[in-house]
Amino acid sequence: MRLLYATDGRIDGYLVKALREAGHVVEATGEAADTVEIARGGDYRAVILDWSAPPTDCAARIAASADALVLAIVPSADNAARTALLRAGADACLVRPVAFIELEARLDALARLAQRARPGREGAEMVEAEQAVRLGELTIPLSRREFQVMAYLLGRNGEVIGLEQLHQQVWGEAVEPRLDLVRVCLSRLRRKLEAAGAARVLSAVRGHGYVVKLPSALEGSTAQLA
Repeated sequence: MRLLYATDGRIDGYLVKALREAGHVVEATGEAADTVEIARGGDYRAVILDWSAPPTDCAARIAASADALVLAIVPSADNAARTALLRAGADACLVRPVAFIELEARLDALARLAQRARPGREGAEMVEAEQAVRLGELTIPLSRREFQVMAYLLGRNGEVIGLEQLHQQVWGEAVEPRLDLVRVCLSRLRRKLEAAGAARVLSAVRGHGYVVKLPSALEGSTAQLA
């Protein structure tokens, strides 16, 4: 997932590092006043608010203006505070100390619930448990990076995405741009799709980037991007 970690205190470097090592693309900010604007301007799957008190107002503003899940982490919160936070727009509230395994599981669960409530692109399913893409009756195993690239492209079915944008969204802004790595990953991904009989799904647009277009035979089924 592409995540925004925001705090009104000191950035939890351990948590940010653990999220990145788990395969997420994470941007971190300690500028609490800018959190809502950053969330609005980024293509984030979820925003983690690591706040010193229940961030009710911030959660409400993000929920109203950004297409992202909101997960709050607070040092303490009674039932009334947690209820107010959830009603304001937060999707989950965790109280410190937080076990990373629980945080990771909660993010996955929220993503699954969001997709059930709002079906994604037609004709495909990203199966996170199997690290594979399912196209109709085809199930194609992928590497972790191939899975992330395919999920991003599939989520923008029909849009041409440039190499720079792919690198930023999948590898992250904190990583020095290596467009050759993007090209190698896309080449492997295309070969796997072709070998499985789905050669037309991913194609290059000379001078512009790459695009996923689902064949008409797959239209009408449900897509889930985990």
